[in-house]
Amino acid sequence: MAIGKALQSVPGALARNPLIVALFGLLGLLQSAPTVTQQINPIIGITVTGVFLLGMLLGLPFIHGGLIKMADEALRGTTSLRTFISAGKENYVPLLVAMLVVFGVNIVLGVVFWIAVMMGLGVGFAVGNDAGLIVAGLIGLVIGLLYLVFVFFIQFYSQEIVLNDASALGSLKQSASLVRAHLLSTFGYMVVGGIGGGILGGAAGGAGALLLPAPTAESQSFSTDMLLGMGGYTVIIVLSSMLLGSLLTVFSVAFYREIQTPQRGSQPMST
Repeated sequence: MAIGKALQSVPGALARNPLIVALFGLLGLLQSAPTVTQQINPIIGITVTGVFLLGMLLGLPFIHGGLIKMADEALRGTTSLRTFISAGKENYVPLLVAMLVVFGVNIVLGVVFWIAVMMGLGVGFAVGNDAGLIVAGLIGLVIGLLYLVFVFFIQFYSQEIVLNDASALGSLKQSASLVRAHLLSTFGYMVVGGIGGGILGGAAGGAGALLLPAPTAESQSFSTDMLLGMGGYTVIIVLSSMLLGSLLTVFSVAFYREIQTPQRGSQPMST
């Protein structure tokens, strides 16, 4: 089974290439900065958060492209920082365009959803019954399902761009075609990835809730408890990113390679 084979290949790939784990640790450290600085000073926290979000918006295609290529090399041997940089640069534009297209679709679905909700509420208040709310709920459910279907079919567009030289729009079509040919396996993969992502998000949310005080509008004075909380939060974010982030990324590439067909330029992984 593709999922089992992909999972089996991940530990060895990461053991041969601890650089991938280290890069995810660095990303985790950067990710923790906005939350930690918010505890020190709200103004500094807002500034750092803005810089972080802008940096992620502009840098995500580069980072994503580099990590996917590194994961692919790691599955077949060893990789290097040079691969990360070169793949990030080579695939930056098509990845950025594809991400913007996906973001645009999400915006359209979100707007339609809120319009449906507002219209349903308006009808409900006007006629004095729940008919409008029921209609709005049904429309919202349909839109939610459409979103899940969209994400399900285009989830391998990044791999198509980086590993199969697809164009931005072509990657979406090729990902959908690949998923159509492997519906059951892809659903299982998405469940596994969703569980891993949920654990990662739960670790971040739980660490923040347990270790950090509630943010305030004023600067807080340093205390031992505060420093220990910020340090513990940072450690948890870094470690969870190193472990789960690297595992999920290599797993995504390994699974993609497993379901690729030879006719579409597959490069089988060496054992």
